[in-house]
Amino acid sequence: MNFLCSDKIQDLSELNFTTHQATNGWYIHIDKGWTRTDNYFFKGFETSWCKIHFDPTIKIETNTLRDFPIYYNKDSVTNCRHGETTVPVDGVVEITDKIKINYTPNFYPATSIATLSFQECHNILFDCIVENVESFAKNNDEEVFVPAQGGIDTLTVRSVFDHLGLSYSLFDLPATKPKASNLKSELIAKYWGFSQVAEMPKSVLVTGFYGDEWILRNPYYVHLLLSERNIDLVEVFDSTKDCYMKQYFENYRAKCKTNNQITKKELASQICNDFQIWHINDTKFFSPLKHIKLLQLLSADNQTIIGQVTDAKLSKSIIAKCNPSLLKLLDSKKNIKDPNYFWQD
Repeated sequence: MNFLCSDKIQDLSELNFTTHQATNGWYIHIDKGWTRTDNYFFKGFETSWCKIHFDPTIKIETNTLRDFPIYYNKDSVTNCRHGETTVPVDGVVEITDKIKINYTPNFYPATSIATLSFQECHNILFDCIVENVESFAKNNDEEVFVPAQGGIDTLTVRSVFDHLGLSYSLFDLPATKPKASNLKSELIAKYWGFSQVAEMPKSVLVTGFYGDEWILRNPYYVHLLLSERNIDLVEVFDSTKDCYMKQYFENYRAKCKTNNQITKKELASQICNDFQIWHINDTKFFSPLKHIKLLQLLSADNQTIIGQVTDAKLSKSIIAKCNPSLLKLLDSKKNIKDPNYFWQD
């Protein structure tokens, strides 16, 4: 799902892109895996897709919460190379003789002043993941692979697949860094998520990406949220003897000592514009832990937020509901068994 639209033809042969000329004279360069239908190119599935119209003008449409960034300057638009200006997630790109950005009205849901209990948050999370998985599964005809790892987010998604009776194949992450295509190598340099996945052509890889950010476990995001409630997340972790996120928090300790003021609406925007992984060539990625309704979790009560950011209690409750036998596979600490290449340049 990688593209570059430009007013002049570009040589992207090293990335194995194909080039097509739009009606307005611009050029559309795309990686493998797109289909051409009527007046547009399409790639993806129900919850993660991109459509690039080429007649009469170029228009780039996506699912509501697109998985990739979009950059532009005066003569190009792309999602795989940095440009001068970033298009936020609520922006839609259209190119006639020049580039125009249209914004979706009322994109972000209104923030609630009501406080949500643990059970209410559990219900929201369960419903959102189930909706995403069911939407994906109803039209998918490619083989589905799930990592056989014990991370909380992977197991959460896997448990929902089991709950819904959906088939998949387990696979072990390679012990050494997988060989990367030229396109993947370029993406790895800018987007960390691509260092953690292998290309498996004509397949769908299920991931736990976005779990920290969307489900109250990114320490910095939670720090911003709790600071508004006069709760010091550093003190919370220091007073917690042992928990799933204990070691991982040390990566955020210094950042969580800063006193930054941010509203829930601003935090929601930051979450929605956090892009981590998207389809590459013939390999698709399904990451069901993001959903616009999950922004409601920002209104969770203090106990729920603290339980989740320290010990993933909300996520564990989904596994317990959907397939409790998977809880015994859960790693004792976040990222404790990740391959070394996950965190190497």
